[in-house]
Parts: sequence; structure tokens; C-alpha cells
Amino acid sequence: MMKALSPWDLAIICDGYWHFDQLPTNHFNSAKINSLEIQSDELFIALKGNNQDGHDFVKSLLPPAAAIVERPMSFAQVPQLIVESCHDAMNRLAGTFARETNAIKIAVTGSVGKTGTKELLANCLSYFGKTHANKGNYNNHLGVPLTLLSMPSSLSFLIAELGMNHAGEIAPLSHLVRPNIAIITKIAESHIGHLRSLQAVAVEKADICAGMGSDSCIILPRDDDHYFILEQAAIDAKIDNIVSFGKHSDSTVQLLNREVCNASDSPEKQVISIRILDKIHTLRLAMRAEHWAINALSVITACHFMGLNIDEACVSLQNQKELDGRGAETLLKFNNHSSILIDDAYNSSPSSLRTALLDVASRPGENKIFILTDMLELGDYSDEMHSALVPDIIKAQPACVILIGSAMKKIHNALKRSILVHVFEDVDEAKSAIVPIATGSDIIFVKGSHGSGAYLLVQHLKSVSDMETKNVI
Repeated sequence: MMKALSPWDLAIICDGYWHFDQLPTNHFNSAKINSLEIQSDELFIALKGNNQDGHDFVKSLLPPAAAIVERPMSFAQVPQLIVESCHDAMNRLAGTFARETNAIKIAVTGSVGKTGTKELLANCLSYFGKTHANKGNYNNHLGVPLTLLSMPSSLSFLIAELGMNHAGEIAPLSHLVRPNIAIITKIAESHIGHLRSLQAVAVEKADICAGMGSDSCIILPRDDDHYFILEQAAIDAKIDNIVSFGKHSDSTVQLLNREVCNASDSPEKQVISIRILDKIHTLRLAMRAEHWAINALSVITACHFMGLNIDEACVSLQNQKELDGRGAETLLKFNNHSSILIDDAYNSSPSSLRTALLDVASRPGENKIFILTDMLELGDYSDEMHSALVPDIIKAQPACVILIGSAMKKIHNALKRSILVHVFEDVDEAKSAIVPIATGSDIIFVKGSHGSGAYLLVQHLKSVSDMETKNVI
């Protein structure tokens, strides 16, 4: 959409002016905040961060690029659009694109499952039309507007994942996107350290209603303990279409049955039966864990509201694989013994860890090793929530557990009565010892928050493996 704007259009929307009336010689396809990534058809926005100021990189840009700045930079070789606030200018542009696009705009939020649902939704809707979505987890006050700014002019579906760390962050993103459809995946303990209660988390996630019109649709998790908080928020926002997904019999789209396939040579890992009104559909997934079935259900619910062919939507989802950091499986070999590495190291919370433990426990293989790093952003609840996981870990019956970090270390004594436990202060200490412990295992399961370094252990295990083959089971 940006390509259609003239330099004067850009100046009017951003409420700025071109320094010395020097205008760009070309049109732009998108905007970025990293000067190292700027191409000739992209606009640089010189944001000021905590550690760096984008203005310091304007003079390194080369024509025909251009920059949006708050102050003109001497010796710059590119045109500079001067504005009062670069961040406000970015949001002005992004908001304009969101209002003017003819695409159906779908926003996704929730405590867990946002990115996985976004990826499922993007793959599914690409089957029906041109689709644009956040890259990776570009879901905050920078990532969402940048997603809108990179939106092509001809588009059928826009998918925007909306994330948060503190109260008051979802509503502005919703106002920016103005979603026609919103999905709330689940309410869980992520960020409870900042928000203090699950009820407060639900209220914050429900603020996705803030930018929605009465003719829009909100899709809610019917099995969630906080469903009625979410439903009431939608009612208060005067949203006409409130639908739901889940196992509950009142769900608009209900999961009736789920069968898991453990055969290593089968491309499908689970088959689920779903009910929509009075019709039953079958959905086959190449992902094994139950939460993928629930996430897929929310996607089918969105398709149902849009009037898309449900059988075709089911077909579009059947080849989706687990994402790196969110359950991706890799075959590793140590000393001629093969092990399945389950990489769930992108993030962790009590509810997501419990869900993952149930899945790993149900998999074939007796010698399973759990590598667990600290769950973060739990605040004053950290010790309590780590300790509460002890029965779930024991019930999963691992051969041994490797605990890493100050919070996980505190559950050592409670676990060691039932399970062989190894404890390490940090990831670096664990790296040197982890391979001998893991050798001979059938499954190596890694789970932890990104900030506690669980992903570094996944990288280490892959780097020292004799062989690495992705998504083999």
C-alpha cells in the first residue's frame, strides 16, 4: 500500500515536511527501523530506543532510500521527512493502511498459542487468497505497525498477532489494526508477575475488543476458566458476533474426538472430529500435541464465520509442522544412539509446561529426559508456581530431569525423592554436562522461558549431535 503514496502523501499523513524540500525519487514498498536491512525501495524510520538512536544511522543510508526523522541529520545522503515524533508518524502511516485496506483483518492474542495460531491461520487463509501476517513474533508496539507498513496493496487477509507485557498494551494495538475478527487463544499465567492475577490477564486480553466494530466477530476459548470475563467484555463492546471453540458442548465449533497416531512413518499425528452446527468435519494434523488441535479449532471457527469452505480449510491445515521452539522435533544421534529432541524452548509458563508434559508422557519411549529452565515473568508467584509443577513432572515419569536456574533449582528436593535429578546454576554450566546425561535417551524434551536460555541448550545439543534431521516423528 505504501507504494501508492507520493512524497507529499507521506508528509501529510505523518504531519511532517521534507528537509530543504528534497523529495525521494522513488516510491516505497515498506518501512523498517533497522538501517542495515533497508533496501532501495524501503523507508527508514529513525526511532529512538533505550540503547540506540536511529538518527545515528541516517547518514549511512544511500539513495534512493529515505528517512523519517525528528531532527535533520547533517551530511545525510537521503531525503529526510521531519516529524515531531517518529513513533507517532509510524503509527499514523500504519493506521492509515489498516483503515484503507480491503483485506479482512484478523487479530490474534492470548497468553499462549498466539504465534502458533497465527501461523496456522496464515497457512490456511493462503489457500483462499493473498495473505499477509506478522513475521515471527512481531507482535508489540513496534512489530504490529511494521507489519501493517509492509502490507501489499492487493490483499485478501491480514493477520496481526497482538502481544503484551504490561497492562494497557493490547487496546492501542487493537485501535491500530481495527480487526474485523479477533481470536483469544487462552488465558494463562504468562505475565502474571506484572498483572498480579489471571482475572487481570483476562481483562487485558479482552481489550482486543477496543478497536472492533459492532459488525465484527470475536472468537473465544469456550473451555477457558475465564470465558465469561471475555464474553462480557465483548458484550460491553457491543460486538454482535461472539463465537467460541473448544470441547465444551456450547462451543460454536466443538472438538468431539481426537485420535493420536504414534506410527513413525505416518504423516498425520492426530485426527480430530469437529462439529459445526449439525455437521461433522474431519481434520488431520501433522502435529501431535492436543493444544495444536485446539489452536486449529480457532482457525476453523474464523473460517466458519467468513463463510469459507470448511473441508478445504481442513485440507489446508494438514501439512503444517510444529514451529522451532514450539514443539519442533529433531532426530539427534549421540554415540550411534538416536534420540528425538522436542524443542519447546521458545517460552514457558505453568499451563504451557503442563500441557507439554502430558504430550511427552504419552509418547512411545521409556527413557525420557526433561531439561527445564526457569519460567520467567511470574513475579511474586514464581516459587509457588514452580513448586506446583512437581506432581505433574513426577506423573510424566521421566528417566531423569535436568533443572537449570535459580527458580527450578528450588524444586530439586521435592523431585529427587521420586526421580533422578541433575541441577545446574545456569545454561553455560549445563552445556558441558548435558550430552553425557542425555546419551541413550529416547526423547530429550527442552522447555523454558526464552530469557532463561532454554533455546541455547537446543542449539548446543544440535551442534554436538552426530546427525540432525528435522520433524522425523
